[in-house]
Amino acid sequence: MKLSEATDALERVGLGRYEALVFVNLARAGAATAGEVARVSGVNRVQTYRALESLEARGLVEVTLDRPRRYAARALNDVFEMIADEKRSELEELGEVRKALVEAWPRLSGRTREPPSVRLQVIKGRAQIYRTLRQFVAGANEEVLAFTTTKGLQRSYRAGINEALLSAMRRGVKSRIAADVNAANAALMSRVAEQVPLRHVEHQRARFILVDRTAILAFLIQDERTIRGDGETALWTNSPDFVKAHLEFFEKAWTAGMPAKVRLRALRRPEQHSDS
Repeated sequence: MKLSEATDALERVGLGRYEALVFVNLARAGAATAGEVARVSGVNRVQTYRALESLEARGLVEVTLDRPRRYAARALNDVFEMIADEKRSELEELGEVRKALVEAWPRLSGRTREPPSVRLQVIKGRAQIYRTLRQFVAGANEEVLAFTTTKGLQRSYRAGINEALLSAMRRGVKSRIAADVNAANAALMSRVAEQVPLRHVEHQRARFILVDRTAILAFLIQDERTIRGDGETALWTNSPDFVKAHLEFFEKAWTAGMPAKVRLRALRRPEQHSDS
């Protein structure tokens, strides 16, 4: 693992950028002064001192009584145990706050009427979009229709949406997927076709999911420039007109599409001829 990868990994579990940089370089250096850590990590002295103070307060580094003070990184397993304890405490606090707010909310919000029947929500960031999408699919009662892409399917597998869909299908929910099946994604599409009815739609790039013919989650901006997809944006709505328009689009594409198994056989034929 590269130094930058280790730093990114520590950021993902809850350390700040400077904290992660300082911790990794301190672990490599052994016991070191703040000045020495600043030099090897490339972080200015002010940010290094702040990062060390934060790490010390969380118990992730130890401090000697030398003059000048020297710092040492705690063992990595100990660090992860401490971070896990912090997360557990945060979850417990979150649960308590949620319970108190849910109980008090009817009085605080003053809402006595029903929410509007037609709703719209803009969702930003790939992580939040796929979290919402997993819940959306898991809550289906009758049907899930997906018009998607190779990357959409790959990310859905990683986000656990495939498991949510299969679980819904075991409850009797019907599902169909339309996507561009080609030589580059044949292995993935073959796996998908074994589980869900799939049809090939030539050169399709749109991405949307319809649930129970009453709501839709549509991707508006597909951000491939960054690893995290911070610019990715999706729209969820239960607008009858918007849902109907996309439903008609899906059904036309499905009717004109080619069954995935037929398409996959056609893609394999050139390979068979070349082998012979």
